Parts: sequence; C-alpha cells; structure tokens
Amino acid sequence: MQTSSGNLSLEDLMTKGYFPDRVIPPVNSLGMLNALPDVFTYIEPIMQAILEKKPNKFRSRCVTHSVPKRKHLRRSLSIPNPMHQCMAANEVANHWKTLHAFCAKSPLALSIPAHGASRAILPLHDLGRQPLFRAQRSVGTRYLLKTDIARFYPSIYTHSIPWALHGKTAARADKKFQLLGNRIDLWTRETQDKQTGGIPIGPDTSFLVGELIGTALDLELHKKIPSLRGTRSIDDYYLYFQTVSEAEAALAVLHGIAKQYELEINDPKTEVIQLPDTFEPPWKSDLRSLTIRTSGQPQATDLLSLFDRAFEHARNYPADSVLTYAAKQVLSADITGENWAFCEALLLRAALSEPTMLSVLEDIYDRFIEFHKENQALTDTIESICSYHAPLQQGNEVSWALWLANKMKISISKQVGDRIVNVDDDIVALVALDLIEQGYIQAPKVSLWRGYANDANLYEDHWLLAYEAHEHGWLGTDSKTDYVAADPFFSILQSHGVRFYGAQLAETDSYYGYSDDETDGDYVEDDSIIFG
Repeated sequence: MQTSSGNLSLEDLMTKGYFPDRVIPPVNSLGMLNALPDVFTYIEPIMQAILEKKPNKFRSRCVTHSVPKRKHLRRSLSIPNPMHQCMAANEVANHWKTLHAFCAKSPLALSIPAHGASRAILPLHDLGRQPLFRAQRSVGTRYLLKTDIARFYPSIYTHSIPWALHGKTAARADKKFQLLGNRIDLWTRETQDKQTGGIPIGPDTSFLVGELIGTALDLELHKKIPSLRGTRSIDDYYLYFQTVSEAEAALAVLHGIAKQYELEINDPKTEVIQLPDTFEPPWKSDLRSLTIRTSGQPQATDLLSLFDRAFEHARNYPADSVLTYAAKQVLSADITGENWAFCEALLLRAALSEPTMLSVLEDIYDRFIEFHKENQALTDTIESICSYHAPLQQGNEVSWALWLANKMKISISKQVGDRIVNVDDDIVALVALDLIEQGYIQAPKVSLWRGYANDANLYEDHWLLAYEAHEHGWLGTDSKTDYVAADPFFSILQSHGVRFYGAQLAETDSYYGYSDDETDGDYVEDDSIIFG
C-alpha cells in the first residue's frame, strides 16, 4: 500500500476514489477522467446556486449494492450520482491539506487518511501493521478496553461534520456556508437526496468524513483523559489501562463524547480484557504455519490438510473469512498441473460456503489458466451460487459469480437466468446483460431492468443502469428518444464516451476503509506486511 500526504485532485476522487472497492472490476469510474473539465464547467453554476439557497430541481439518489458484512448480516454500499458526487469531491480536493492536517492531530488514529495509489484516499497505516502499534502502545498496561461505534457510517448525522471541524456554536451560526465543514455537510447531503441520516458507504469522500468525526472524538477523549494510550482504526478502539476501573471510567467518557455527535457505542461488542491478549485469531496462526510443497503427492496432501483445517476453523469462526485466507495461501503457492483438478475442487467447495472469496478465485484462475481444461465444475458452482443468492437479492455474490462466468466463458442455464433477472441490483444487471448479449445466458425476460431505462431514472437509485444500459444498447430503447442525449448533465458523459462498465478494470482487493465495522473478521490482510 502506497500512501502520502501529497496533493489530492478531483480527478483522483472521481476515478480511483468514487466507486466502492468491493464491486466487480469492470464496474468503475476510470472512464470519467477526460469528461471532468466539461462536467465541472456545467456543475459550477449549479453549486453556486445551491450555496446561495436558490430553488433548484437537482436531486439525486444513490445506487445501492448489497454485500456481506458477516454471516447472515448485510451492508449496503452506495454509488452516488456523478453530478452530486463531483460537487462533494471538488470540495474535498480543494481543501485536502486542511482536512488531512486536522485528521493528523488524532493521538490515536491508525486510519489517518492519506493520498493513495490504488485508491484516491487510503489509511496511513495498513491493517496488517496495526497489531504492531497495539503491541507498542500496550506496554506497561494491564487491561484493554475494546469497543467501537455502532453502525458508524449509517448512523453519522451529516450536521456533525461541521461540529467536528469547527464546534457546534460556530457551525450553527454560519448561515451562508462560509465554513468548510458546513459545505462538506451540504455536498454530502446532496449526494443522497438531501438526507442528513448516514453517509454513502463506498466513496473515499465518505472515508474522509468518517475520519473527521473520528478525529474529533479522539481529541475530546484525549482532552478528558490526557494519559490515554491506545489506537483507533475507523471506528474500532483499543484503549489500554492499569485497572478495570480506569477502563470503565474511560468507557463512560467515550459514551458521553459519542452522544454529542449523535453516535452510540456498540455495547454488545464492548469488553474489558486482561492483558496479555492475542493479536490475531488462532485459526490464522494455524493456517499460516501450513506449507504447500511444490510437487506430486506431497503437494496434494498439503492442500487437503490446508482445506480440512480451514473448513473446521470456518465452522468455529463463522464471522471470519477463513476460507478466503486459505484461498490466498493457494494463490501464493506453485500448484502443479497434476494437482490442479484436486485443488480446484477444494476451492469450489469453499466458494459455496464463502462466496466472498470469488475475487481471489478469479486471481487463481488467472494464474493457473494453463492447467484449466474444462468448466463443468466451475459452471455447477456458479449456477449454485446464483440460484441461492439471487432470490435473496444478495447482489454482490451474484455479480461476482457472473463476472467469473464472463471471464471463463461459462454458459448459464435458462432456469438460473430466470432467477438472475429478478435481482434488483444495477451491478448484477450490467454483467448479466453483457452475458446475455454474448449468448452465455439464454435471453430471459428483463422487464424489471427495462423499467429503469428512461430519463426519470437518471437521477434515481438506478441511474447507473439507466445510463449504462442505454449506452451499450442492451435494453432496446427507442433510438428516436435518446434520453441520455437529452439530459444536460449525462449528455456530457455521453459525448466523452464515458462507460461505467467495460474493459477498464479497477482494483478490488483493498476491502478496507469504506464500510462500517470493516475490521471485524471479513477483511483478510496481507501477512507479508508484518512477517516479510
């Protein structure tokens, strides 16, 4: 992970920092780059009118995409409309140094926002290095207070952004958006139909907003407890004390500070732990200790041991991505052609239980494609994942399965296709329509998706499908009524050939920094960061 505190541009935020990093790689905003000068020329007077509180008709809603949070729990990622997201990104880019400097004041934060390489903004310290900081800051203490903020991003009150930067009194007295915090509050609300409850989960601007509020909490906490030692990453606190009573007193203080910002401490996940504690779960130490030899029957035996242990650990730690970790072990090994079929079978069994590993599975197929001879086992797995998750409207699992089908040229049966077309998710729709056009899904009725292909939906929660399906010609819209060309904003994107689904592939493996409770279980860090 490469980060710096250097200059951050609007182009960075609207290309690398716009779409969530958990969506499939062909869905991204990299193609917006050349359109941005004309886009900003168009929106600048609209922004000025909004700042002057003049009546305007411009409202928009976010596309949402359901992803797994942990077993049986979901979160909704958001893709704001590009017109309003550009307004928010412009404010952040123009004042990046001020915002970065404020977050750098935190005495606790390990997730200080920094200018990144793979994303526009990334945490200063990689998740894999955080145990090192916790170890150092816990020396000489006896108890750990472990806690976090309940539903952090979804519960952020947007008016608390200026409270964090300027204080409540100054923020409330500013009626003309002279304060930076009030403008960030304004543009954040504009990205989500002017709502004050929660912020979109996915864009890097939201990661920054979360850090602004987290920094304000840290500063208040340190002011009340000057001797405080510990860390905060996003909304996860690890605080260290000499006695249980000190830890409990600090928890009471943190409760009070969070309440000032309309936030709540996550009591069910709060605990005081006597030190020393472990820095990683036992399953990870166990799986890391296993080696995969380089050839023949010894390699097959090692693969069997790895997945047997992984399956057992996955049952005992259902909230953790144990099987994804095992898949990454395979990705870094030198699998031979004679063991590929066996290895693939183990991976596909794991993928049914933990479909979030499909992004790693894609990388594995890329690496060992020369050994891959036939697709029947993969076809069965993809169809099983789609058949199970499509009726539950679990778009992330379905879209990743379909993207893998696209890459591997897998044909989907009509029975499964009929389930897929009822998933009310733009990401699923785009990759499925691509497969239909290529003939890999027998043409089913797409009436649900066709209903979104009109001008009214360009600013609603299916704007992505309304724009992209029209530009690809996937839903058979009437060429005489080009609703994209008739729209003053989206026609700019059209004139520059902007596509949000296509050949440009975005990175999708950071999985960190853009969602609530992100460090709980479902992120698998790169151990080489710690262990070399």
